Amino acid sequence: MKNGQRSLPEHLAENVPSKCFVFRRMDYFNNKSVLFSYARGQDREAIKSKAVAYTIKMNKALGPAPRKSTEGRMSSRNSSGIVRVYPRRTLAKRNGLYYYAWATKWKGCPRPGGVPWPCLTRGDDGAYVLAVLTLQMKTIDRGRVMEEFEKIKGTPKFKELLRPRPKIPIEDFWPD
Repeated sequence: MKNGQRSLPEHLAENVPSKCFVFRRMDYFNNKSVLFSYARGQDREAIKSKAVAYTIKMNKALGPAPRKSTEGRMSSRNSSGIVRVYPRRTLAKRNGLYYYAWATKWKGCPRPGGVPWPCLTRGDDGAYVLAVLTLQMKTIDRGRVMEEFEKIKGTPKFKELLRPRPKIPIEDFWPD
């Protein structure tokens, strides 16, 4: 690419050593490549025009490309029902017991491990709702989160925040 100018349409590249044009798109044909080879004496410009026409047709048919960032996507391993809220288990060194918490972490969170809410003090449901509120407010100020928690406790909003939570106790997330 010279001077930041792209001569080929998006999702089409030229592989000069292999003498081919390659169309590759993440959401097309299970991320397989479509090759347009100009090896063995074929006319490069004719193959290029064929590849460009195919790429334009496919880009128009497939629409905009899916986003590449995984930020905000639900993964198959998610066990909380909400993206960036997760169960946490900590082994206490003083007594050798496990302590459970619901934690949250977002992009730009000032705390490297996120913000945990222990189940021991607020219960499983309360800790989950506190983690969800922390994520929604994107704050590490526990006082502000607790004020909001006290406002919504026992209201329909509280039940709405609990809806995506799995029905099993947090202790059952980890095999012993």
